[in-house]
Amino acid sequence: MADEETKGSGAMVAVLAVVGLVLAGLPVAGVGAVAVLTQTEERTGTCSITDTGTLASTPTIPNGWGPLVEAAAETAGLPVSVVAAQLKQESGWNEGARSPVGAQGVAQFMPGTWAMYGDGGDPFSAEDAIPAYGRYMAALKEQVQSLAGDDADLLVKLTLAAYNAGPGAVQNVKGVPPFTETVQYIEKILNTGQNEFTTDCAAPAGGVAWDGDLGDGEWTTPLPGGVFTSGYGHRGIAGLPAWAQEHVGVDISTPGAGYGDGGQVIAPTKIQVTSFLPVDGCVIAKVIEEGEPAFKFGFCHLNRYDVQMGDVLERGDIVGIEGNRAGLGRVATHLHFEIYSPESPDAAYPYNNFNLDPEPILKEKGAWVK
Repeated sequence: MADEETKGSGAMVAVLAVVGLVLAGLPVAGVGAVAVLTQTEERTGTCSITDTGTLASTPTIPNGWGPLVEAAAETAGLPVSVVAAQLKQESGWNEGARSPVGAQGVAQFMPGTWAMYGDGGDPFSAEDAIPAYGRYMAALKEQVQSLAGDDADLLVKLTLAAYNAGPGAVQNVKGVPPFTETVQYIEKILNTGQNEFTTDCAAPAGGVAWDGDLGDGEWTTPLPGGVFTSGYGHRGIAGLPAWAQEHVGVDISTPGAGYGDGGQVIAPTKIQVTSFLPVDGCVIAKVIEEGEPAFKFGFCHLNRYDVQMGDVLERGDIVGIEGNRAGLGRVATHLHFEIYSPESPDAAYPYNNFNLDPEPILKEKGAWVK
């Protein structure tokens, strides 16, 4: 039974790697029963800590509108970073913005909605529109509050979903509607909020992968020199089974590695090796750094391991070599990196109900890719 579970888990990781690379812009060509992936494009993250310990970028709310945004956030009961990210997404901070469907101003109010929340003001004036946005978001939040209970993280997501898809859609499914546009909208707002409008790369409510204390220490990126190529979460790729539409890690790739050995994969913090998933080249380890949560890590698709069961690695020690070992066939070289909550068994594996989104955690710990 243990062998069968390991094989199944490995196949899951491999499928998810293929899914992630496809969505990251890596075309797939079928050769018999083998999936051949060619790396063509990488994307980089924007929230990172420099070698001197300072942020690579600082939050900026333009036009002196910071106090307006902060007041709107207080009215709405939302994080300032989320409010700023949403206003940027809707209008690019343009007071005179008009959409093809008739939305107006920096907060992109439709005329009917403006009549309800604009208090007789001008939708093309930020002085009027941003406070009205706060009132509108507060009303949406109130309509979905009962679905979130005491989960502040979920409440932010449901409020954003209500804005994008309508509160009725949220009520109908009693959660975030499974619409690609809505799911991507929420992810975009939360990522922008963390990347551009925080002072410490901390994930805003709604973007927090785990609701515990992350500790005070910083980590290092698991693949130095790598770039982000695919994120965590739902995929919508035709031909894959329903379970495989969920990507339960992030993919990071060394530019130009192709199908050969890539870069050195290293320990982000002090860890101990607890198990392996050989079919997909995975090293599983748990965090043992004092003061840090006991997360479990999965380093997958390695072409070579430099560790054995029970080994203790300090931050920066080599785990293995980035590669393309995968149960589904040939994949482009990359690191598929997973994080599991502290409650996960030490011998962690995909879909064990303890997977967390690594991106906000890595960002907050100063370990996101440059």
